[in-house]
Amino acid sequence: MTEPVSALQNMETATWSPEDGTAYEVALEGINHVVGAYSGLIAEAEAAVDTERAEQLAAEQRRWSARRKSLTPADRAAVDAVTAECAQLLQQLRRTA
Repeated sequence: MTEPVSALQNMETATWSPEDGTAYEVALEGINHVVGAYSGLIAEAEAAVDTERAEQLAAEQRRWSARRKSLTPADRAAVDAVTAECAQLLQQLRRTA
């Protein structure tokens, strides 16, 4: 029987600090809240049979999902920008709901 390959086998040393990692996790959580807020708004638009609005909201939701995939803890400036943008956008989306 062969030994299982370690998931850590080809991992390199992290290039960010623990604080950067924490900031990254906060940013991801913010994105998750934004995506969730869009889900609620999409459901409302669909219930109101506002197909155009539902499609616009779904496009924004996909854009935020893509941002989540492209974000890295090594880019602290982008992480901080996303966190700030999420906070502002969530306030706007909650007023819309």
